[in-house]
Amino acid sequence: MLDQVEGRVKGWPAARLIFDLDGTLIDSAPTICAAGNALLAELGRPPLEAGTIMSLVGKGVGNLVAGMLREGGGVPGGELAPHLARYRAIYEADPCAGTEPYPGVRETLAALAEDGHGLGVCTQKPDPSALRILRGLGLMPPITGFTGGETLDVLKPDARMFWHCAGQLGEGPAIMIGDSEIDAATARAAEVPFVLHVPGYRKASVAEIAPDACLEDYGALPAIVARLVNGRSPR
Repeated sequence: MLDQVEGRVKGWPAARLIFDLDGTLIDSAPTICAAGNALLAELGRPPLEAGTIMSLVGKGVGNLVAGMLREGGGVPGGELAPHLARYRAIYEADPCAGTEPYPGVRETLAALAEDGHGLGVCTQKPDPSALRILRGLGLMPPITGFTGGETLDVLKPDARMFWHCAGQLGEGPAIMIGDSEIDAATARAAEVPFVLHVPGYRKASVAEIAPDACLEDYGALPAIVARLVNGRSPR
């Protein structure tokens, strides 16, 4: 029987835990929406609703900016590059403003690291802003592994992103923790268990995503990891 002390489970093998970032560890919607609407305002366009902007998140910043411009009437001049560069400049000026870790994230990451687990982030977000957020919000360390949207020449759900991150954390079983269909597809491609952060930014239903476990409260993550590592699904 597993011993549980203050919500942390003892006596089980260490794992490599690979987290998505936006919608998984952090609620960044206010910052993303503010930057997107600032770009649209500079172009003389009305703001978009938060739901519209967040529906475009998950496939990389280029897809996000292209989608916002399409929603606002099209890409001015037909060239995405200058508008993408401007969005990045706006966002990266202060990517932590309005962004917070989900409740319990800091405490849970610290407990998992203390129990010997390797922690990494695998995100579509451009490397500079992702690293600045992780360090600025005090999540790196205990997170030590990182693969961002510019680290490789592929994005999720390509399993190479997952394994690039996991490879920085040594050996042991690996688990993907994310909030979206893309994260679920990444886990399937890598042939590892998938934990769905339910409060995140997914577009499909939980039933459609069919995760190996659902995470509503970060305090439950150590027990979920323990069950998955020991081959017992918490569903």
